Amino acid sequence: MNKRHLVLPTVLVVAAAVVAAIQLWPSPLKDLRARNLCLGMLTKETAGLLDDRKGGELVVDEDKGAGAGAGADPVFSTICFVERETKKDTTARIQYTLDVRPTDTLNKPAKDAAPVGAGYSGWIGPRQSEVQLPAACARPMRTSAPHVTVTLKVAPGVLVKENWDTAALISKSRTILLEGIDNLTEQYDCTT
Repeated sequence: MNKRHLVLPTVLVVAAAVVAAIQLWPSPLKDLRARNLCLGMLTKETAGLLDDRKGGELVVDEDKGAGAGAGADPVFSTICFVERETKKDTTARIQYTLDVRPTDTLNKPAKDAAPVGAGYSGWIGPRQSEVQLPAACARPMRTSAPHVTVTLKVAPGVLVKENWDTAALISKSRTILLEGIDNLTEQYDCTT
């Protein structure tokens, strides 16, 4: 057999091996997404902090909807629905949603919100919270927006079961958001 006819198949085999090695190589992003819920943001224990106390198993639905544009990170096109369901339920009960989005402008805090603290910019409210990832996260997340915001929206059933206790809701929301942000900054190697 002529050696020049072996060059192309050899190159293709080597290229396939390199691509397979890269995809199988462990990384913080792959590890956290495989181990945790909500695209690697939350442990199961933390995900269950906000609860309507009607019982049921914790269920997470990572709804991959419309994206933030071609080439943008898939974390921007996914809304994480944290729900509870029992065998009696016909549909799961939403406890809260967690959403990561690139944005050009920041929303004003809700009137009953508290600063997030821990060196992060943003606010935590009993119904909704918005916290910004460090500016260094934009590039590895493939966005040109000046801000990347993690938004948590608490379902009405949880608010009622917490008796609208602002301090308790803010405390639990803060724990969820800080763990989510810490895991995202680890995944993308963009800590402050």
